[in-house]
Formats: sequence, C-alpha cells, structure tokens
Amino acid sequence: MRHRIGHPSGSGGSSSSNNRSTQQQEEQQRRRGTRSVAFKIIFTICLVSLSLLTLVPLDRNSVQNINSEIDLPLPLPQLPPKFRNITALIPQHLQFQQSHFGCGADYFRSNLEWEQKTQQQTICSPTLEVFSWLMDQVNSRKLTMMIAYGELIHLLREKALLRSDGNYYDDDFDTWVTPSSFETILKLEPYLWNNFGWPIRVFFRCLEGTEEERHKTNIAIFAQIMPVCGHQYKAVMEKAVAKYPAIEMYVLQSIGHEQEGILRENWQGDFFSESWLLPAKPFPFDMPGFNKTLNLQIPAQSEKLLDCMYGNWHVYSTEHHDKGENCTSSIAKS
Repeated sequence: MRHRIGHPSGSGGSSSSNNRSTQQQEEQQRRRGTRSVAFKIIFTICLVSLSLLTLVPLDRNSVQNINSEIDLPLPLPQLPPKFRNITALIPQHLQFQQSHFGCGADYFRSNLEWEQKTQQQTICSPTLEVFSWLMDQVNSRKLTMMIAYGELIHLLREKALLRSDGNYYDDDFDTWVTPSSFETILKLEPYLWNNFGWPIRVFFRCLEGTEEERHKTNIAIFAQIMPVCGHQYKAVMEKAVAKYPAIEMYVLQSIGHEQEGILRENWQGDFFSESWLLPAKPFPFDMPGFNKTLNLQIPAQSEKLLDCMYGNWHVYSTEHHDKGENCTSSIAKS
C-alpha cells in the first residue's frame, strides 16, 4: 500500500489558510499605501493650486489686467534709491516760514529712459482713464485723494469734468492728498509709467543752505503726474505741458491748533479748517462719454470751502484763488 508522504491533512489545510490570509493582509496594506500616496499627491496639488490663485504678480504690463478686481490693491514695487526716503511732512519748526516754495524738481525717470520711451512711439492714455485707475487704487488702500480747486468747481457746477466737445475744462487736474497718501501714490509710479506712459515729477521744499543741500532733503511738497506724450523733459519747477492735462497733488498737512484742527497746503500755503475737508466723501460719478463710474472723493464740506476760496463760484470766472488763502475760523485773517 502506497502511503502519502507529507503532513497530516489537518495540519496542511491550516498552513495553506494562513498563507492566504497573510497574502490578503499584505495586499490590503499595499492598496491602503497606494491610496494614501494618491491622496497626498492630490492634496499637495490642491494646496499649490490654491496658493497660485491667491498670488498677485509683481509686474503686469497690460491695462486690461491692471484694471481687474484681483489687482486691488496692486503690490507696491521698489522705487529708485533716491526716491525711497521721500517724505511729505514738513518739520514743525519750518511750517510757518513764508519762504515755503520749492527749491528743485526731479522726475522718477532719467532723461535716457524718457528718450527711449518717446522713441517707442508710446500711446499715452487720456487723463480721465489714468485718474479712474488711480482712484480705484487709492480707494482700495483707503487713502485720501480729493478733487480740488477748479476741478471741484466744475464737478459741482457743471456736473462734468469735460466740455461737450470732449476737451478738458482746465489744463491741469487738481487734487488734495494727505502726506501718507502722497507717499504711497508715488510708489505706484512704475505702473503709471509702464501701463499708461505717465511719469511723476516731484517738487522739493526749501531749507537752509545751498540749493544742492536743500534738494537732498527729500521733503516733497507737490507733485505732477503727466503723460510723456507732448511733454518736454525738464527737471524744473514749472507748469506741466503735455498732450493731456497733468494730475497735480497738493499735500495737506495737519499743523494742529488749540481751537480746531488746521490743515496747511504745503505748496501754495493755504490754510483750511480740517473739518471742512476731512474725512473725504465718496463721490461716485457717471459722466457721459466715459465708459465706467469714476469713484471720486470730494471734501467733507465742499460748498463751504469753495465759498471761502472763490466767493460766488456758481458764476463762471477766469480768476484764480489767492495763494495763502485762510479758510479757518481760528487763524486771524490778514
């Protein structure tokens, strides 16, 4: 009788079952490991995608992109070294000096950059298009940039900033800004230059000493934003002449007073009651011929302010207000 060689039948069945169980466990662990790796890969991809969606590029060169909602506010680029320490605050001991006018001007761009820009046959954007973009940037940062002087009159009297023939009422576009707003707006110059063809020229404050020493103080009291088109490069303090009206920034500095808050305009030397101007009032404005709402700002008490500066401003006049205007109730009228 031939005998089977091997283990008893009971013992052999148990070993085979254990082997199958071990293989199944190993297969389950392998599958769990594979799913875990896949989950980690998908999770990582989602995180990277989310991060990319929230990043804002440092440099965008199309007006279409620069006007989109994701660009509000744009990141502030690094300025040339000589403009990084500009301040719009006049030291207290110099605030009431009568010799407050500037002692020099300078562009953010070199003469060479200017020549290269003009050789590229740059198409400069019109003033209202630039100002609309600029106000969106200003408002998104909660800064102050109010319509001022002649433009404020036209806005309230004519309910327009352009004539019926499409021309501008004035040859410049006046605004009032606070010192911190002034300094921040200067940092937007690379966007203005690259996207609209508009540079900035800054006027500097007089101090004691030689003209070179005064210029190096970097105390800015006024600035012009203008198109390169039709403008001759001159680092001097004069009216900006260009294809379109320049946007001018007059700095309002708080000088304090025991009876009321006083603001001094640092270029022309005007004095204003702070409550007449601040806080600035939002003024959304839809103008015929312009394709979007202008998100403007006007002074807190615009009509009271204009009454003080111009008298009967409701009637057209070619006269300008006097420099050094005193629109306060605390400073004695001269």
